[in-house]
Amino acid sequence: LKNDVDPDQVIDDGVASIAKECLSVLSENQAVINKALPQTKRNRSGYNIAGVCHDGRIDMARLMTSSEGTLAIFTKITLRTVPVPASKGLLQLEFGSLEQMARAVPTIVDSGVSTCELMDSNLIDLARKALPGYRDLLPENAAAVLLVEHVGQTQEQVKKNIERTDSAVGRIASGRSIVLDPDQQKRLWKSRKDAGPLLYRKRSRKHPAEFMEDVSVDYLRLGEYIAGLLEIGRRYDIIITFFGHAGDGELHSRPLLDLSEPEDVEKMRAIADDVFSLAWSLGGSISGEHADGLVRAAFIRKQYGDEYYELLCRIKNIFDPDGLMNPGKIINSDPDVMVKNLRRARKPLPERMKTDLLFEENELALEIEQCYGCGLCLSREPGLRMCPVFRALGEELGSSRAKANLLGYWATGQLEDKDFESPEFRKFLDLCVNCKACMLQCPSGVDISKLMMTARARYVKRKGLRRTEKLLSQNRYMSLLGSMFSPISNLVMRLPVFGLLLEKVAGFDKQRKMPGFKRGSFLKAGRKYLASCEPIAKPVDKVAYFVDTYANYNDHELGFAVLDVLRHNNIKVILPKQLPAPLPAIVYGDTGKARKDLAYNVRHLAQAIRDGYKIICSEPSAALCLKQELRHFVKGEDAKLVSENSFELMNYLLDLYNKNKLKNPQVNLGAKHADEYVYHMPCHLLAVSDGMASIKLLQELCGVKVTDLKAGCCGLAGTFGMQKKNYELSSQISARLKEALEKSPTKNVLTECAACKMQIEHLSDCIVRHPIKVISEACSI
Repeated sequence: LKNDVDPDQVIDDGVASIAKECLSVLSENQAVINKALPQTKRNRSGYNIAGVCHDGRIDMARLMTSSEGTLAIFTKITLRTVPVPASKGLLQLEFGSLEQMARAVPTIVDSGVSTCELMDSNLIDLARKALPGYRDLLPENAAAVLLVEHVGQTQEQVKKNIERTDSAVGRIASGRSIVLDPDQQKRLWKSRKDAGPLLYRKRSRKHPAEFMEDVSVDYLRLGEYIAGLLEIGRRYDIIITFFGHAGDGELHSRPLLDLSEPEDVEKMRAIADDVFSLAWSLGGSISGEHADGLVRAAFIRKQYGDEYYELLCRIKNIFDPDGLMNPGKIINSDPDVMVKNLRRARKPLPERMKTDLLFEENELALEIEQCYGCGLCLSREPGLRMCPVFRALGEELGSSRAKANLLGYWATGQLEDKDFESPEFRKFLDLCVNCKACMLQCPSGVDISKLMMTARARYVKRKGLRRTEKLLSQNRYMSLLGSMFSPISNLVMRLPVFGLLLEKVAGFDKQRKMPGFKRGSFLKAGRKYLASCEPIAKPVDKVAYFVDTYANYNDHELGFAVLDVLRHNNIKVILPKQLPAPLPAIVYGDTGKARKDLAYNVRHLAQAIRDGYKIICSEPSAALCLKQELRHFVKGEDAKLVSENSFELMNYLLDLYNKNKLKNPQVNLGAKHADEYVYHMPCHLLAVSDGMASIKLLQELCGVKVTDLKAGCCGLAGTFGMQKKNYELSSQISARLKEALEKSPTKNVLTECAACKMQIEHLSDCIVRHPIKVISEACSI
């Protein structure tokens, strides 16, 4: 790829011919080109034919840039890098109105800033509600915020430039803050980056329609453009959200429309005509960034006029006389192309929204349409967990976006029933580990786990459970047997032949070691223990402990640590009748089993709540099951009561600590233990509450030094990684955790999740404990 091509020096005859013909056509029509160009520094509409010819040469790279694959294909590209600024700083300016914001933009730009970005009140409110991490950054009552960046060689220089800009803006802004800390700057820029997908957070048939979303005008006329847009919004009774590159006069404006309804499709056409006409009246362009595609192709002739448009057609014909390269994009004579083949034109079919699971009205259909397609789930940023399957496979099919799209295709009838029931679709359904990271970290808040859970339930109803899934859905019976025959069962499980037999018969991977069983159930032993304890005269609270499988059959020490810490802090504890959380049955699609077990729990836990008890879970997945999944299987006020009054143990204790209701520990473990702890945060803990609760408690209450591994999903995903067919994928997901453990300065690992504990012990020789055991030790219990 060369910038300046001399047609007479090109060896390839085809390229030379194209370059020579383009040079001739464009050189002869410079007057036409110059006359038609918009009066804005951002213009990506049509082909980039302005300024590509000089001194008998043609800049082929510039000509092909933003041609959307309609002219040729790059086979090799050499990029030139530019130095990263040594120092950056942000000035966040708040405004009482969009008019005041627009009035400030010319002053800001003329002060020499590198960037000036806008977020309006609609977007700020969405960010504050959907993503609590932004609440300390984004103001609550501003009509608009501008993020203004200065760069320089030193922080002193940057700060001085920021202060100069701030002084120039003066009282036009109603509030301001200077941000020099790099981490805070990253958070602010991420809030701006999340802007587009955040618009999809609202569950509605009306979605942000991206047909006028990068119109550009001169920044000096931004106020006129915004005023015109607001008038158009009033005329069509639509809400328009503003964000974008205010310093360049380009706004991302996306009205909310339901493009499955013909009247809204016609409204889109009418709005486009009015908005584009407004932009042209201000000397602007219909695209300042994202180019035309199919959506705006029919408006290019109107923007430039016939002579300029014919030049574009001639350039297209020189490169692609047969019209093979991305046909229809940019050059398109169909006046209706904007409204054809709309993705949102198809609604989910009512018969495919029927499910044995329980949803609110239209909840499932709206969830299927929620994906914005931003691709954040394809990120490999270390601060994100989403999506662990994509991170492991590196394939689009493993991403949350692909899952949303494929399920959307099926729901809208674009896939047939035979496709849904195919072995290939079954394999696709296996590509979700129910980590819930998408629900938390997707800017649009798409709950892929919920969609995949529903699809699996439908698939299982038609095709049945596979043998391994059936066994895992009934895992409490296996645990019951192992516990009944302990310690003999533990000896048998250590035999190599047992692993081979389990792999052949049950589909469990032979490399996995089953956790050892304790004799009998903790529920029985715990009730006996509580009966022997002195009653608490004046309890500060009352809780019912929901034990779940691992503490009940594999780790009685954990169960007793929970009881002892709670009682030590004058909290009355009971152990009501209960069955383990049927999360395997939920995940694999065994709806009947899940509903039966959850209904049993609701009957007994709801009564405890009516008697004044809260439900406490030491297992994060159990808390997730009761708080979030329960409503999809059991209806009624009792189920709602259980969901609203169930809490994860460590977050419950942290809340008491913050209210000064926890006793000070009797032992300073920070002084007692020279070795520090590292901590692995379970995915399901993050999904139900503050993932940092254990670290905060251990450091502030017990004086224990704890370092977060920040290693993402462990990969075992409950029982997912126990299966032979999933072992390799589970190992790939856990690679990041394995590396973190190998680099860890200590072998002492803390985590609340039993599955995470098993995976860490499988990957390393670390000693893994639940944080409550450390607190129990600090209390000298």
